[in-house]
Amino acid sequence: MHVSRGRVGQAYRVELSSLTLCTGEAVAVVGPSGCGKSTLLEALGLILKPERVGLFQLLKTDLASDLTLRAGRREARWARLRQHQMGYVPQTGGLLPFLTVRQNIDLPASMSGRAIDRTLLARLVERLKLTDLLNRFPRELSIGERQRVSFARAVAHQPALILADEPTAALDPNLAHELFALIIEVVSEFNIAALIVTHEWSLVAESKLRKVVAVVQADHRTVFHEQ
Repeated sequence: MHVSRGRVGQAYRVELSSLTLCTGEAVAVVGPSGCGKSTLLEALGLILKPERVGLFQLLKTDLASDLTLRAGRREARWARLRQHQMGYVPQTGGLLPFLTVRQNIDLPASMSGRAIDRTLLARLVERLKLTDLLNRFPRELSIGERQRVSFARAVAHQPALILADEPTAALDPNLAHELFALIIEVVSEFNIAALIVTHEWSLVAESKLRKVVAVVQADHRTVFHEQ
């Protein structure tokens, strides 16, 4: 996969040689700041259109063939896939301040029209230690609690793929370690694939995750290789 970002003449290109994600597995994306990790995540998350791609599939959907569709049709199709099959965890929670924790978690399912498995959701909420927080608003939560809610929101509608962009960046080392471990455990327990962009090399090493590593080239290009 090749994807570029920036103005003509000043653009940089991000390349991914190959990557296969399995259900129940978390894979880390690592590399220096500014190398294009978030750009890669946006391309895999169907936000940026790749310039070139070989095989590109989500479940049994051939996304590579979608590149030949008219822009409007492709964007509508990819928006539906994002709603139903993907969950996103940003750096700083991204919760809606006027909704309770429960309402924030329910939001992706209600927007996509999918019914939430309440038994699964109760287990998820308990696993993430959110049971006593469901009726609170984001302003009443700590940073760590907001990040756990954000992760619960990304998982509650049972997507096939979770994309997490530096989910522990705003946390102190102890909270970062706790959340990182929880993400990996929940991904495994709920049989979801996850791609986690992180600068926390120590957490990746400790968790023994498979890695996609950025190699920055001299020609305004970053190549990501699976290790």
